[in-house]
Amino acid sequence: MSGMVMGGVVLLVLALAGWYLLQQQSAAISNKSLAMASGSASNTSSKQPKVVITGLMNTGKTALWCHLRFSQTSVKSAAPMTQTSMALNIAEAYVNETRALLVDVPGHQKFHFDRTTQLSQARAVVFVVDSAQLAKNTREAAECLYEVLANQHVQEKEVPVLVVCNKQDDPLALANTRIQALLEDEIDRLRGSRQAGLDSVQDTAYDDAAAEERARDFLGFEGKRFAFEDVVSPVQFNEATMVVGHDAGGLEQIERWIADALQN
Repeated sequence: MSGMVMGGVVLLVLALAGWYLLQQQSAAISNKSLAMASGSASNTSSKQPKVVITGLMNTGKTALWCHLRFSQTSVKSAAPMTQTSMALNIAEAYVNETRALLVDVPGHQKFHFDRTTQLSQARAVVFVVDSAQLAKNTREAAECLYEVLANQHVQEKEVPVLVVCNKQDDPLALANTRIQALLEDEIDRLRGSRQAGLDSVQDTAYDDAAAEERARDFLGFEGKRFAFEDVVSPVQFNEATMVVGHDAGGLEQIERWIADALQN
């Protein structure tokens, strides 16, 4: 009897060891897939219209990047599982038969300069929010979105912006109309504090350049509550989930929006 027990233990250990090795191999393949796609950035033509995917950390930006990256290839079903990105993911892809350069910018604050750099060449911007967490981090999301909408290139070229209200499969997810209202309220408050900050800096050296910066940084109209319809760039909200087959869906609408934005 003790021999049978010992044999069972050995089999269990072998099974667990095999499972662990499979998990490690799967993670290695996923990381290699992302690394290969990201590594191709240096060899990717910058002449392709650039789509910048940005937002806070853990909102699903890389999952969306992977979906778009592999959506029209034979490996669509093998798109890698993702982790919090600590480097830019860049790759060419066809989105609804429209060629694009997809850039996934990590949400960590240390990538602020990278986001600004990528926005200066963007033809379209996809801003991803976590619909289930937005109520807890409205301020941070609004600050990040404000930086996008106040970007000089985004304003001068009237770059279209799509706000993807992701993770609609979560029971706590807010509807896109509620998310839009929360962000409008927060940006309305941010305008005052940002303008006050600029005024305090510019009091000693107020010139035409400073006045231009102040005007560009103010979103919407003076004396009117902020609304996305008042900014130079067209802003659209779309509900989505990266869970394939879920009723919330939204991925096809995102693909169509990107293709239309790049063709206009």
